This record gives sequence, C-alpha cells and structure tokens, in this order.
Amino acid sequence: MLMKKFVSAILCVVTLILCLAVPVVAVSEIKLTDEVYPTEIIEGSTFSVYGIVTSSNNLVAVTIGVYRPDGSAAFDYTGRPGTKSYDIHVVDYLMTFSKLEAGDYVYKIVASDTVDSDVVLLEKEFKVLSKDLFDTMKITSANAPDSLLQGNTFSVKGNITSDYKILAVTCSVRSTNGTLQFTKTVNPNTNTYDISEIDRYMTFSRLQAGTYVYKIVASDTYNKNKVLLERTFTVTAPKPPTPGYGEVVWDVIDLSVWNEIRSWDKIADNVDAVILRIGYRATGGSRSIGSDKKFLDNYKNAKAQGLPVGCYFFSAALTASEAVEEAKYVLSVLNKNNCTLEMPVYFDIETDAQVALSSARATEVARAFCEEIEKGGFYTGIYCNKFFARDELYANQLSDYHFWIAQYASECTYDGPYGMWQYSENGSVPGIQGDVDLNFCYYDYPKIIKGLGMSGNKAEVEPKPPVVPESFSFKETDGAVINESTKIISGIPSEMKSADFTKKYLTLEGGATVSYSSTVSGLMATGTKVKISGTDKVLGEFTVSVVGDTDMNAKVNSTDALVVLQFVVGGRSLGPARQLSADITGDGAINSTDALKILRVSVGK
Repeated sequence: MLMKKFVSAILCVVTLILCLAVPVVAVSEIKLTDEVYPTEIIEGSTFSVYGIVTSSNNLVAVTIGVYRPDGSAAFDYTGRPGTKSYDIHVVDYLMTFSKLEAGDYVYKIVASDTVDSDVVLLEKEFKVLSKDLFDTMKITSANAPDSLLQGNTFSVKGNITSDYKILAVTCSVRSTNGTLQFTKTVNPNTNTYDISEIDRYMTFSRLQAGTYVYKIVASDTYNKNKVLLERTFTVTAPKPPTPGYGEVVWDVIDLSVWNEIRSWDKIADNVDAVILRIGYRATGGSRSIGSDKKFLDNYKNAKAQGLPVGCYFFSAALTASEAVEEAKYVLSVLNKNNCTLEMPVYFDIETDAQVALSSARATEVARAFCEEIEKGGFYTGIYCNKFFARDELYANQLSDYHFWIAQYASECTYDGPYGMWQYSENGSVPGIQGDVDLNFCYYDYPKIIKGLGMSGNKAEVEPKPPVVPESFSFKETDGAVINESTKIISGIPSEMKSADFTKKYLTLEGGATVSYSSTVSGLMATGTKVKISGTDKVLGEFTVSVVGDTDMNAKVNSTDALVVLQFVVGGRSLGPARQLSADITGDGAINSTDALKILRVSVGK
C-alpha cells in the first residue's frame, strides 16, 4: 500500500515535468470576416474585394493579391494598418482584375500582427474566362445614311443578335460637337432585336444642314454599351437656282387629306404660300373623279391666316376629253364655293398609265386641261417630275404655262423653265404632324394673277408675262468666231464640257433647246455638231472647231501635231473645221510652226 502511494506520487511528478517541458501552441488572434472572392470572371471585367481583418493585437501588415500558378504576382498590395481592424475594401481600386488575361489565378489574403506573422486568411483559386467566349453580340444588315437632303427622312435597318439576353439598345444622332438631336432606347430582353422597330423615332427629316453622327450602342448580359455602328453623315440644304432666276424664293407646302394639321398659326409662321389638293381621278376601277375631303377646310383656314392659296388636281386622264372633264370639275368646285386663288391651279400628271402615253398624246392631255382652266378664268400650270417633263412631254409646246417640277435632290437639274421646285416629300413644318412636301417658288404669283384679274381677282396693272418667241443668239466672247456662211464655230478651247459651251456662248429664248452630237465623253471636240431647235423647226446647226484638236478627240497632244505635219507634207487631207483647228497660230497658214506650238501647248508651255 505504501509502495502504491509512492509510485503514484512519482507519476504525478513525471507528468508535471513533462507538461513543463512541452511548449503550449497558442491559437492566432487574426481573423477574416465578411470576405468575398471571385470564382469566375470574364476577361476585362472588374471585381470588388470585401473583407474585415481583425485581431486582439495591432495589425502590422495585410497583403491582398492575385497570383499566377507559378506563384508570381499579377498584382498585390500590402497595407500597414497599425490598428486592430482593417477593411480590405479601402484598397479595392488597386485590385486591377480587369487587366487579367484569360487563365487560372489564386486570390490570397495574408496578415501579420504584433504576435503572429504571415497568417493565410484566405486562398481561393479562380478563373478568368476569355472575353471572346462572351462577345457574341453583333449587328447584321445594318444601314446608315451618307448624305441627306434637308427635309428628307431615312429608314434605319439592322438586326442585333447575341447568345445572351440583349438588355438595352440605343440609337441616336448627335451633331459632331456632341449635341444630341434625337435618341431612342429600348430594352428587348431577347436574343435578337430588329432596329426597324424604332425607325419611327429616328426623325432625320427634322435635321438642319450640317454634319452628324448616327450611332447604335447595345448591352447584353456580359457586355455593356458596345458600339455596334457609328457613322458620320451630312445633311445638305437644297440649292435654289442661281440669283436672278425668278422674282422671289418662297417656301411653299402642298397639302391633301393625308396631312394632319395641328396648328394653322404655326404653319403661317413658317411658309409663304400653300397649294391644296382639290380632287383626283381614280386610277383603277370606275376611274371616277373624287373630291379631297379637306380641301374646303384647308382653303378657309389658309385664307384666314392670309396665306396665298393655289390648288392641284391629281389627274389620271388618258385623253384630252378626260382632261377637260377634270378641269370642269375643278372649276365647278372653285366657282360653287366662291374661291379666290393667288397661286396657280396645277394639273398633276404622273401616273404609270400617263407615262405610257406617247409624248404627243401626253402633251395634248396636259394642254387640254390647262386651256379649259384658263378659259374658266383661272391661272394654271403643270406639275410633274423632272423626268416626265424631260422625257414624256413636249415641254416646249407647253411653254406658255409655268411648270412645277418635282426632283428630290440637292438642286433641280431640269433644263427647261419652271416656276416652282418640289425638293422633298418628307419635310417637317411646325403645325403639321408627319411628313409634308416642301417647295421653292420663284415667281410672285399673287402679283401676276391679281395683275391679270384672274382666279377670282380684280384686274390690276400687271400684264401676263409675254410668251417669248423661240430664238437663239451667240454671246460676244473673246476667242470664238462664228462663220454664218460655213456654219463653223472656231476658236473653242479644248476640254470644254457641252454644258459649259451652252452657258458661255449661247442665249436661248422662248423654249429653244440645244443638242450636241459627236462629243467625246461630254467634251466639245473638233467636229462636234451643235443643233438649236424650236418647237417644230431647226433654228440653226453648226460644227465646232476646237483650237489644236486636229485629231478630233477633244484634247491637245502630240498626235495633233503629227496630223498637222502630215497635212503640211501632203500625207493627209483635212476638212474646213480641222484646218481651222490646225491653224493654232491664227495666221491663216498651216505649217510646222503650228505643229511646234501644238506640241508646246500639249506639255503646258
């Protein structure tokens, strides 16, 4: 018994000694809470780090970083708080996740305090996925304007697709200085979107002349504000004819039942006159004549604003008798309602069936309407597009009536005389909802019509402009010589366009026209024929001689000099026009001196 107590005491002593010999392992006081870490991010994307590091001792260092598989740092930062708490988010701006290339990485947080060192608080692997895997958003079949005439519209198209949900699409137009003109944003939340669905919001017709940027930007689940299309375009103001063409330049609109009027006050503030549709003939079926249901209301409202008013009839007449029937209908409406007009009554000829008529028949139809209207005491004119006037009518046989030409371009290129030009069918005018036709008017028709006492107006002193007889004359221009006996025009410089020849040398009166044959790519050459015509006869025919152009190609070069030398030695004969061309010195003789001068001209000496 005594022995057992002794052994037990010995064991206690040994245990005590062993306990004193083995060191005690203390648990670290450094902790991480509220932490977040990435698992997968897309290349180019950012990630915000969060987490609170705490200890019962002061923290001497906290390192936050991203490391490659080989242990090298993609980026890291060591903070030295000197406090017992440290918020990792304060260095979030230094965590440049968006610069990581695709691959595998480790996100790691290590901390030290006054007791413990390099305690790993967080160590997580994550992946950066290639952005190419997610950049699937694209646009196909897209269009964009290059240039627009002021007042014209443009219909946008394009189909946006993505493997992911398309969250937002914005189409906009800004001026080049950044000023927003119009924009529309939609939120499809689908994998495809057709831009044409918002075409009605793209109000290109309201843009003033200038330079703009059309832009399409879209976002999907993985891509924000991706620019799918960006295009610069210009809006050009229409050009009226050269100064002196007419008496005025007025802004005129034409209206029908299809135009939705909101405010005549605003209309009157922005236009100088209006032309109203009074009626039409149906192009199919019974081909009956009908009235424009808004004519009388539009007439009364325009008159109340003091606007000069005219009208037009949309014709489908294929014979003179049908045109007379249409004219009588117009007169009956005007007379029944005691309408007084300050602008012309226009015959609108443009249907496909009228295009199919012979030029003689179409001219007969137009004249029949105008004569009937004029016989009824109203001033009249003809509306058609440039090509109808040029190709489908004998316009010079209708020169006693003013034309109203439609051509949607930056300038009117119709060669004949005209009193109004319709330059846009998609214009915008305050007070009118939607598109409206825009026109320039070049004659003071109220003054002319009132002066004639026509269209319900009492006569004033102004007579109707006389019809100028068909004739032509040559302008006195240095260098050019017109020989009436040989009918040769000599002294013409090389590489002159036929249009420039007309402007420089010819004056055409009363609807006389000029045509050219044997030109070279539109250039006047030796041998080019100039033919000036009236309605039913040729007024004059001439042959052109271009200085130095002996080979008749509209240019002066070494070949022309060779032709002269061949003529001098008797190896070639030349007609009268070519001989005048060869005598470049103008001394009446053709010799080697002329050849030498032609050579010098050809090389610019």
